[in-house]
Amino acid sequence: MQPPRAFRLEVTSKAHISLLAVVVVWAGSFSVIKELLDEGMAAGDIAILRYAIAAPGFAYILWRAKGLPGLTRSDATRVAVAGILIVVGYHVFLNVGTRHTTAGVAALVVALAPAMTLVLAFAMALERVRMRHVVGLAVAFVGVAVVVAYGTGESLSLASAKGPLLVLAAPLAFALYNVIMKPLLGRYDLLALTAATSLVGIVGLVPLVRASTVDTVVDASAGQVGWLLYLGVLATLMGYILWSVGLRGIGPTRAVTYTYAISPLAVTIGAVVLDEPVTIWLAFGAALVVAGIATAQGTTLGLAERVKSAAGFGQRPADGNEIAGP
Repeated sequence: MQPPRAFRLEVTSKAHISLLAVVVVWAGSFSVIKELLDEGMAAGDIAILRYAIAAPGFAYILWRAKGLPGLTRSDATRVAVAGILIVVGYHVFLNVGTRHTTAGVAALVVALAPAMTLVLAFAMALERVRMRHVVGLAVAFVGVAVVVAYGTGESLSLASAKGPLLVLAAPLAFALYNVIMKPLLGRYDLLALTAATSLVGIVGLVPLVRASTVDTVVDASAGQVGWLLYLGVLATLMGYILWSVGLRGIGPTRAVTYTYAISPLAVTIGAVVLDEPVTIWLAFGAALVVAGIATAQGTTLGLAERVKSAAGFGQRPADGNEIAGP
C-alpha cells in the first residue's frame, strides 16, 4: 500500500531541508576549525572537545539501539580499528593540517575521500574498475594537485605544501575506515554502529589529553565555547543524524548531489568569514575535484557509496552514500 501523497511530499521536503542544513553546517565547519586554530587552540584539543561534547548523544543512540547484539570478537576488532581511524586519524590530521593551510584548501583535499575509497576498493578487488572511474579519479587528483600547488597564490614550496599534505592523511584514514567497515554493513544497526565507532574513537583521543586541554576548557572565551558547540553538536552529532534523515527521504542518488556543494561552499565561507584568498587556480582546482568525484561516483551504488553509509553516520547500506563531514 502506497503512503498518501501528502505524506510522501512531507518526507521529501524534510529530507531536502535536512540535507541542505548538513551541507551548510559541514561546509562552515572548516572555517570554524581554522578560526579556533588561529586563536591558539591545539589541534588535538579541538578534536577531543568536539567529541567530548558529542559523546553523550552517541551513547544515547547506542543505548536506544540496545548496543550491537551478536557482536563477535572479530567484528569488535573492526569497530575498534575503524573508530581510531575515523576519530583520531581523520580529525587530528585534518586539524593539524588546517593549521598550515586555508580552510578552503583543506575542504578540497578532504573532498578526495570518495576517490580514495574507490582506489582502495579497486586495489582489494571489492569494486570493478570502469572507464568513468579512471577518468573521474584522474580528474579529481589533478584538481587537488592544482589546489596544493597554486591554490593559495603562493609559490610552491615545502612550507606551502605542508598543510595540504598533512590534511591528505585525513581522507586516507576515512577511506581505510570505509573498507574496514564494509563486512559489518547490513549485520548491525548502522546508527548504533556509527555511535560505537565514535565512542571507541573517543577513547583513542584520551592519550592526547594534556594540561593544556584542561586550560583550554577553563580559559575558553564565549566565542570559542560557541564554536566548539557548533562542531560537537551541529557538525558531529546532528549533522550525521540529519544526513541519515535526508538519505532515507530521497535516496542516495539524489542526496549525493548535495555533497558536491560542500567544498565549494567551504571555500566561499572561508573567503567571506576569514578573508582567505580565492585565486583562479583555486577555483579551477575546485571545479576539477567536484567534477572528478561526480564522474567517478556516477549514478550506481558501488562499495564506495555503500561503505560510506557508516561513514555518513547512520544510513543503511542500501541507502548510503559517500560523504566526509569535517
